[in-house]
Amino acid sequence: MKRIFSSLCIVTVVALGGIVVFGQNYKIKQATAMQGMDMSSTVYVKGSRKRTEQSGMMGMGGDVATLEQCDLNRTVQVNDKKKIYYLMETHDSAATPTATRPAPTGNKVTKGGTVTYTSNITDTGERKQMFGLTARHLKTSMSMTSSADACSKGEMSMETDGWYVDLPAFSCPAPVPHNPYSRGEKSGCQDTVVMKATGGGKMGFPLELTQTMHSGQGSDFTTKLTTIEFSKAALDDALFNIPADYKLANNAQDLYGMPDMSGMMSGQASSASGDYGSANSNVTAGKSSSRGKRPGTVRIGVLMPTVRNGDPVSTPELQSYLVSQLTQGKTEAVPVSSEADARAAGCDYLLSTDFGKLKQSTAGKIGGMFGSATGVPTAGKYDAQLDYSLVSLADGKSVVKSKAANKNETEVNQAAQATLAMEAQAVLAAAK
Repeated sequence: MKRIFSSLCIVTVVALGGIVVFGQNYKIKQATAMQGMDMSSTVYVKGSRKRTEQSGMMGMGGDVATLEQCDLNRTVQVNDKKKIYYLMETHDSAATPTATRPAPTGNKVTKGGTVTYTSNITDTGERKQMFGLTARHLKTSMSMTSSADACSKGEMSMETDGWYVDLPAFSCPAPVPHNPYSRGEKSGCQDTVVMKATGGGKMGFPLELTQTMHSGQGSDFTTKLTTIEFSKAALDDALFNIPADYKLANNAQDLYGMPDMSGMMSGQASSASGDYGSANSNVTAGKSSSRGKRPGTVRIGVLMPTVRNGDPVSTPELQSYLVSQLTQGKTEAVPVSSEADARAAGCDYLLSTDFGKLKQSTAGKIGGMFGSATGVPTAGKYDAQLDYSLVSLADGKSVVKSKAANKNETEVNQAAQATLAMEAQAVLAAAK
C-alpha cells in the first residue's frame, strides 16, 4: 500500500475527509488486480514500525521488503534471500536549513490557466461486518479539468466504490515524508489550482473497493482491491529489525535480482530458427564468450543502459530486455560491460543507451495523488526518452546515433521497455 501523506500539500486527501493508516498491531494481506496483472501486499504494524512485503511486478521486487522504523527516523529495504539491506533517505523539510536548499533559478514565471480538482464522497448508509469490524459502504469521485490556456492540459476522472473501516492511526514520530508532487521553486508556466469538495462521509481504511479511472482519451483503467487476511495477533519484533548478519548494499539496485532473460530469449530464438543452439546461454555482463557464433551472424554487444533523469528502475533488467529484443534472425546480442568485453565476445557492434528522461507525466502524478487518497495505486502515463548509439567495432565508426521516445505506458518498467523495443527495431535495421 502506498504511504499516505498527512501534509496539507495533498489537498485531495483533505478533501476526502482524511485517510487513517495502519494501526498499532496488525497484519493485513491484500490483493490488487490491475489490467490483467495480479499483485499482493502484506503489511505488519507494531507500535512505531511497519513492514511491507509485496509480490513485485514483472518478476522484480518480490524479494524486497520495506521497513519503516519511525522511532529511528529512517526507512530500510531488505532482501532476506541475499541477506543485504539498504538505508533509504528520510526527508525532513522542517529540519532542512534554508541555506542548503536550492537557490531560486530566477526563471520568469508565466501565468497559465486554471486547473480544477473536484471531489465528492457519498455514504450509502450500508454497513456490514468484515474481519470483526464494521465496514461502511462509500462511493467517491474525483476529477481534474483544465482551461484552454492551462499549462498542464488534460481531463481525468475517477470513481471508487468501496468498504472502509476505522483503524487507529499508525504511530510515527518521524517527520512527514517528502511530498514528491510539491511544486518547489516556481518557474516557467504556472496554473491557478482550484479545489472543490462536495458531499460528505467518513472515509477510513479500505478493505475492499473497485476503482475506475478515465483518462479523457477514451481509455479506462480499473483496479480492484480485496483483503485476504486481517489479524490482530502479536507480532515478533524480528520482523521490524535488520538481522545482525545482513550486509549493507552499495545501492538500492543491488537488492533486486537480474533474471537471465538473454539466455531464455536466445533459447526461444533457437527454437524458432533452428540455428542458434546455446550460443547465448553462457553469456553474462562482464563475462562474455564468442563461442557458437556462426559465419554470417551479426553479434551486438549491449552495454547496461544509464538513467540520468528518471524514476528508480532496474538497469540490469533493461539490459537483459534489450538483449532479448535484438536476438532474432541472424542477429544476436550479448550483455557486455565495456568495449573490451564486447571485442572479447566477438561482437561486431557496441550499443550504448542513455535515458535522458523516464518520468511520470503531470497527469500520472495526479493519478498518483488520487491513488494516495483512496489507498489504491492508479494509472499514470510515463514519459520515456532515450538516446542510443551503435558503433562498429571493425573501424570504430558510428553506424547509427538517434533517439526514441514513448508516452503510452502506465508503469515505469513497461515505459522503459517499450522505448527500448523502438530502439531495437532501428538498431536491427542498421546492423543488417
